[in-house]
Amino acid sequence: MIEGSLMHSIMRFLIVDVVLVFLTGPLFIFLVLGIIALAYYLRRPLNLVLDLTGNKSDKHFQLPAKSEAMAKEQLLSRLRNISAKQKLPLYPNGWFGLMESSEIGFDQMKHVSALGETFTVLRKSDGKVHVFDSYCPHSGASLGKGETAKYSSSACSKKCESIPCTEEVPDLARLRTWKSVEVNDIIFVWYHAEGEEPSYEPQPWEEITNGGYKFVGRFESTCDAHIEDGIQNLADNAHVNKVHAPRMGLAGADFDGSMRKWLSYFAVHVQKSTWEPDAYLPHLAWTRTKFQLYLFNKIPILGANGLRVIARTIGPSIFEVSVSVWNLTAHQTFFVTPVGPLTLRVVDRIYARPFENLVGRVFLWGFKQAIEEDIMLWNYGTPRPQLNVVKEEKTLLNFRRWYSQFYSENSPSLNCQDESITTNFNGKAIAA
Repeated sequence: MIEGSLMHSIMRFLIVDVVLVFLTGPLFIFLVLGIIALAYYLRRPLNLVLDLTGNKSDKHFQLPAKSEAMAKEQLLSRLRNISAKQKLPLYPNGWFGLMESSEIGFDQMKHVSALGETFTVLRKSDGKVHVFDSYCPHSGASLGKGETAKYSSSACSKKCESIPCTEEVPDLARLRTWKSVEVNDIIFVWYHAEGEEPSYEPQPWEEITNGGYKFVGRFESTCDAHIEDGIQNLADNAHVNKVHAPRMGLAGADFDGSMRKWLSYFAVHVQKSTWEPDAYLPHLAWTRTKFQLYLFNKIPILGANGLRVIARTIGPSIFEVSVSVWNLTAHQTFFVTPVGPLTLRVVDRIYARPFENLVGRVFLWGFKQAIEEDIMLWNYGTPRPQLNVVKEEKTLLNFRRWYSQFYSENSPSLNCQDESITTNFNGKAIAA
């Protein structure tokens, strides 16, 4: 009895001693620091930025790097493949994302170049955002510089009130303003080549605006492409199977396919997707996709229902996407905006529930890899090519018909056979 009690006391002493040694040792310190670092990492939003314009694309995809001049010449060569009968429309009509709400503070003013225009975005002290032309209607001076910035931040009638050299102010000296809306942490502007009023408006996404889903991070990329090529991917089921499925979101810049060769030995990616316009609202379209990943071509990894994606296309440039796997869900808001002819800015923002932050980060990383795979095709192909499709690809024709509603008679366009076509230093095609 005494021996048993003694052994019990010794064991307790040894356990306490081991615990004390652990708690005061370097291993415990490293463990605590690791937990703190992980918590900080998960709380801090991701910010992934990728510039794939010009010869930066060659370097990223590990191709023989061209000079900027050679990159421009190759872009022109691809443009020459477009028929003289087919003008290349540049900017569709609709709502476009100019910037994210976090990019501009109270009483701040910023310039944004997009859609062939230079916009000034102003957030006044009451938090409201206004968008107008960047130049004085009288002198052409920049409204974001010097004293003009101070005056612009006050209540503005949009009419020129005084001109130093005269007492009369022409009625035409008015500042052009643009209709804008700030929703889902993004500032949108309405662009229409015919000057028509908005026929729809981006709506708040309740799960985001009510705080149920928290901001996890963002991915921004710029590339040399036509906006329609990027949007068309949502209707191109075949491209998912050929471009994305073999890489399974892991290869990214794997241009020569070396990574997907060994991936296929271990896992097979299968997906089924549908695209259709909304039955009631002409500016909406829906993409529904189901993914499954099979280990050794037999064992489903993503559960019985797989990974489910529902994407809502709003007009020519806005997407709202819900991604679900098992009982985990993330929401994405992203926009595609032409910042110049054949140069796109793509921004994706992802939100997840507070305890699903890590899942949101995985989804964001997967989206980044998928965009890289798409840009490999966009940057080196003919912009908005004439489609030669087989019957199995009729969805692409339906998409083109649906998307054509966003162009109008005066939409800016290029005649790519015009000898005056040249490029500027960002590799954008312009008419000389």
